[in-house]
Amino acid sequence: MPVYKLLITALLTLFGTKATRPARLVSTDGKLTITHFNITFAPDLSNRVNPKLYKRPLNDTELLQVISGKLHPDILTYRRSQNQHDRLLVDFINKGLITQYEVRTDKMLIDFGQFPTQLARINYIMMDKPPKPTLVQDIAGMNREFGRVYNKAIKDHVGADIWTYLDQGIDDKNVFADEKPIHDADNDIVYVNHFRNVLILPTDGYIEAGIFGKGFDLGQQTINRFRNAFLASGDTDLQRFFRKNPSYHIKPVHNERLKRLEILVLEMYDRSLTAAGSATVHPTDMEIMKLFWSDWLQQSGVKHFELHPCANSRDEAEKTIVSFLGIHK
Repeated sequence: MPVYKLLITALLTLFGTKATRPARLVSTDGKLTITHFNITFAPDLSNRVNPKLYKRPLNDTELLQVISGKLHPDILTYRRSQNQHDRLLVDFINKGLITQYEVRTDKMLIDFGQFPTQLARINYIMMDKPPKPTLVQDIAGMNREFGRVYNKAIKDHVGADIWTYLDQGIDDKNVFADEKPIHDADNDIVYVNHFRNVLILPTDGYIEAGIFGKGFDLGQQTINRFRNAFLASGDTDLQRFFRKNPSYHIKPVHNERLKRLEILVLEMYDRSLTAAGSATVHPTDMEIMKLFWSDWLQQSGVKHFELHPCANSRDEAEKTIVSFLGIHK
């Protein structure tokens, strides 16, 4: 048998043939639900990206490389054998940046649901130089284009309106509903394609987009004002003081899609620490930001979320992302 056919045979065994049941599934009510990842990477491209202002061990281009590098084999083959519809999208919190930075949006999406057959998907994933682009080429193209955009943002950045992004920017491309059930007559199985919608949001945690003091921001002034009021109150319980003073809270977002969205917030940066990491004031900015963000996302109905400070290494960032996605070996 030719080497090419041997390779295809091996790959069909690895990824599954038509008669092979997918493994990343749950059986309920006589249906087999297959879960696909629909991942959006939407970094805050405000002044936080300027390394002269805020030094971080990792930048956002490296975070995207971690995520795109986990597509294969980790995400695609995690409890799966075939019919992968997983997606990775690089999105923009402020849509105006797409025009301002002349973004090639065709490079910002990798979609495994585009293929009509499993063999076409396998060719895309595994082949080195087929007539059409490969996964390796598309990952490189995505990372390269985002790197170009990121360098533009360092030199010419604007505020990141995260509140409006969750309110209006999270739409049907970020949050997919379950597809209509499919009856596989050959195996007498009904499949349901379910999407796990995940937003990976690198931000420093300060929401400073031009509207201040009206419940749509969490800028330095708001943090300082809240801390000063807490210290002046004589209360010793930060959470209790926060609950008793709702005027400080971030207004909840009313977007029904958030009920089907998981959010992983990365790279929260505490400006109240010295360069060596010592606190200059208590409670610190990080303590206050986590309090505000947790309440905001809960009140907005977000399905599940985690808040993380800046990673100290690429390995640490990878472990956090892998843990959130639940794709442990």
